[in-house]
Amino acid sequence: MNSNLAERLQWSALTVLGIVAGLALALPLGVPIFAVLGAMAGTPVVLGIVGLSLGTAQWPVIRRHISSSAWWVAGSAVGMAVGLTLGVVLVEQIGRAVAGGPINFRMLGVPARAASFGTIGLIGGAGVGLGQWLVLRRQAAKCSRWVHVNALSLGAGLACGSLLADALVLRTGSFASNAASTAVLLVVGSGVAGACTAKALATVFSTQPGQVSAARR
Repeated sequence: MNSNLAERLQWSALTVLGIVAGLALALPLGVPIFAVLGAMAGTPVVLGIVGLSLGTAQWPVIRRHISSSAWWVAGSAVGMAVGLTLGVVLVEQIGRAVAGGPINFRMLGVPARAASFGTIGLIGGAGVGLGQWLVLRRQAAKCSRWVHVNALSLGAGLACGSLLADALVLRTGSFASNAASTAVLLVVGSGVAGACTAKALATVFSTQPGQVSAARR
């Protein structure tokens, strides 16, 4: 297997791991965080954990290409916190305007649920992409597409993941059913994002494949 393909596969797998592990960590930590900070201040903190996990998971690959790679983790955390928070707030406000009250994702129809998750993914992907682009642009000339690749891939991935979860998992309202639906949503969503950003990353560093920065840390 050539090194470029191997790195793309590694990046894709680490992206899935980062998002899934980040949410698995954020959910239990969210209880005490919300209790202390409240929902308004606690939401970006909890969602930032997902970005922190994503950036940390991707770090072993990105450090081969850029110096000061620790900023990648910070940019991912802040970008995801802001992006996902804005996405959730936007979907909630639209839902309130349409339904006249708070929305419950489980009670939405299949198209509305997919559109909601797609919107959250689009804005969340734009946020994390922007945070990472601010790091990339200092050391890579061909990274102008990074933000919209992240936005479109995570948005499309979560929308497709929602549709697939509805097709494969019987919604009974049980814990097992909800867990299975969430797993399908996240694995498909992060898998699409990982594959698309892996291809974009290979393009960004295509002039120096496998090159390790002497200044990395």
